[in-house]
Amino acid sequence: MRSTTLRAGTVAGASAFALLLLAATPAAAGGGSGGSGGSTVTTTADGGAGSLRAAVQAANAAGSGTVVLSPRTYRLALAGSDDTAAAGDLDVTGHLVVEGRGATVDAARLDRVFDVRPGASLTLRQVTVTGGVAPGQPSATGGASGGGILNAGTLAVERSTVTGNSAVRAGGGIEAIAGSTTTVTRSTLSHNATGPTPGNGGGLHLTGTGTVHVDRSHVVGNTAAAEGGGLWNSATGTMTVSGSTVSGNTARGPAADNGGGGLFNDGGRLTVERSEVRDNVADGAAGSGGGLLNDSGTLTVTRTVVDGNRAVRAGGGIEADTGTTTLERTTLTGNHTGANPGNGGGLHLTGAGTVRVDRGTVTGNSAANEGGGLWNSEPGTMTVTRTEVSGNTAPVGPDVFQDGAGRGFTLDGQRVPGEA
Repeated sequence: MRSTTLRAGTVAGASAFALLLLAATPAAAGGGSGGSGGSTVTTTADGGAGSLRAAVQAANAAGSGTVVLSPRTYRLALAGSDDTAAAGDLDVTGHLVVEGRGATVDAARLDRVFDVRPGASLTLRQVTVTGGVAPGQPSATGGASGGGILNAGTLAVERSTVTGNSAVRAGGGIEAIAGSTTTVTRSTLSHNATGPTPGNGGGLHLTGTGTVHVDRSHVVGNTAAAEGGGLWNSATGTMTVSGSTVSGNTARGPAADNGGGGLFNDGGRLTVERSEVRDNVADGAAGSGGGLLNDSGTLTVTRTVVDGNRAVRAGGGIEADTGTTTLERTTLTGNHTGANPGNGGGLHLTGAGTVRVDRGTVTGNSAANEGGGLWNSEPGTMTVTRTEVSGNTAPVGPDVFQDGAGRGFTLDGQRVPGEA
C-alpha cells in the first residue's frame, strides 16, 4: 500500500496537503484526515485535527504512513487504555515512519510512548522518546514493560534518543517481546530504569525468541533493580552489539547470579564486537559481572575494551556463570571486585563453564580476595592463549587463580595449578 507523508509545523505543507484532499475527497478536508491514511501534523496538542495522535491513527487506518515532525515537544495528555491510539500511548498497528527532525515525544508519565503491535512496524528517525511509564501488571506479553517503547513487531530506532523512561518489570527504555525484531542505530539509550518486579534491562530488554541489534550507539546511565543495567538478552534471544559504547550503567540485584551492570545474557546468544564496555557497576549484595554477565549462554566478545567496571562478588569485568564465553582480541583493564568475596577482577568463571581468551590483554585489574586478573572454578575450563596477563593485583593469585583441585586452567599450554 502506498504510504502517506505527513508534515508538521509547515503552513505550506498543510496547505498543499489540504488541496490534495479537496481534490480527492472534499468531505475529508474539513476533518484534517483522508482516505490515504494520514493527517497533517500542525499542532503539539494531543488529539484532534492536526495532532500527532491523529496522524498515527490515520496511518494505522491506511496501513502505512510517514509523519514529519518539527523540533518541538509533543506531549501526550489523553489518559486511557486501548490499542487504537485514541488515548494513552501511541499504538502502531500499521507501518509507520516518524521523521522527527529533532522532535521530542514526551509521555509525561501518562503511559509508555509507543506500542508497536504484532505485525506492525515503527521507524523512528531523529526523535527523542521520553517520560514514558509502562502500565499494567508484570507479564511476558508486555505488562509493566517497555517504559519508552513496547515492541511486538519490528522496531528501528535511528539517530534517536530514548531517555528518562521507566518500567516495573523490564525494559525501562525499550521492551522487545517474543517474535520481535529491534534495531538501534546511531542512537542513545540513557537514564532509563526498571524495577522492582524483577527489574531487568534498564536500557533495553528482550523477552523470548527475538532479535536485537545495537549498532554504533550509546547505552549510558541506565539502571536495573536486578539484572542488565544497560541491555538484557533472553534465554532464546539473539543480541548483537557492534561499534557501541555501554557505560555508566548499574544493576542492583542482590543474588550471586544477578548483576551484569552493562549487559546480561540469560542463556541466549550475545555478541559484542568493536565496542567499549566501561565504568558499569553490579552493586547488589552479591552482584556479579560489573561489565557483563553471561548466565549459561553463549557470549562472544571481539575487539572490545572492557574497562573500569566493578562488581561486589565476582567478575569485575566479566562474570561467566557456566555457559560458553569467548574473548578474542579483547582488553580487560582496570576492573575490580570486592569484597564479598571479591574474586576475578578481570574475569570470573562460576561452575562447569568454558572460557577461551585469545590474543587479548588482561592488565591492571584487581580483586579483594583471589584472582586479580582471571579466576577459574574447580570444574571449569579456561584456555588462555597469546594474551598478556600482567600487572593485576589480589592478595592471592594476583594475575591468575585456579580454584580447588581443578585442572582446567591453561595459559599458553601451561597448566595453572590449583590451590588444593
